[in-house]
Amino acid sequence: MANEVKKLRKDAYNCEECVIVPTADIYETAEEYVIRADMPGTRKENLDITLEKNQLDIYGRLDEELTSEESLKYGEYRLHNYHRTFVVGDGIDREKINATLENGVLTLALPKSEKLKPRKIEIKTEA
Repeated sequence: MANEVKKLRKDAYNCEECVIVPTADIYETAEEYVIRADMPGTRKENLDITLEKNQLDIYGRLDEELTSEESLKYGEYRLHNYHRTFVVGDGIDREKINATLENGVLTLALPKSEKLKPRKIEIKTEA
C-alpha cells in the first residue's frame, strides 16, 4: 500500500523544480519597509536574495533530507522550494538592506533613502 501511495504522489507531483510562492506581509515605518515571508524548512545557507535593478528575488531551497521520499510510508504534504519576486522603488537605500531568518520566517529590512524619510520643518521667526 505504501508503495502505491508513493507512486501516486510522484505522478500527482511530476515536477522536479516546483516552487511555492511564500506568503508575505509588507510593513512600512518612517525609516524602512519590512517584508516578512514564511519559508519553513529553509536554512540561511540555502537562501539566495538578490536585488538587480528594481527586482528583489528571494529563492529558498529545502534540505534534501526534508524532501527525501525514501522512508515515506504515507504522505499528503509536499515540500517544495520557494521563490518570490518583489518590485522595489528607487527610494530604497540598497547598501543597507539586511535579512534575517528565524523559525522559518525570513525578514527583510529595506531602509528608505534619506530623501524619502519624513523631515520636520523648522519654523523660523523674524527678528
